[in-house]
Amino acid sequence: MENFRITIKKRIYFFILLAVIMVAGIILLAAFGRANDGFNATSGILGAMLAIAVGNIITAKTALGNEAKLKEMYIKHTDERSAQITKEASTTTFHVILIGMSIATVIANFFSEIVSCTLSVSMAFIFMVYISVSAYYNKKM
Repeated sequence: MENFRITIKKRIYFFILLAVIMVAGIILLAAFGRANDGFNATSGILGAMLAIAVGNIITAKTALGNEAKLKEMYIKHTDERSAQITKEASTTTFHVILIGMSIATVIANFFSEIVSCTLSVSMAFIFMVYISVSAYYNKKM
């Protein structure tokens, strides 16, 4: 349980760093953004990521202060059934996204060659990442 407590502390530090980066990004966009509007889609995404980071910090700090919540979080984190469900969902999601991008690439080819090429390169990158991660885990196991 002590190792899990250390893991939670590292997670808190990571989310604090993420929150600081998001705040800096929002401030920079507000100061130097296009026409000084600062409230465009990018700052909205940064704001959402900031909210998620703060929520995770609060959850982790609450768990560190309460032994029952920490134990509940540990059980949820180490539950094999949840891990298997997450793996299956991730695999299915990956395949659906790959098929959707393939169809979109073919359709986009009729309208714009640039969009079709962009989708093809994105799909190739995703596939290379998939092969790299698969090779890593096959070697690890």
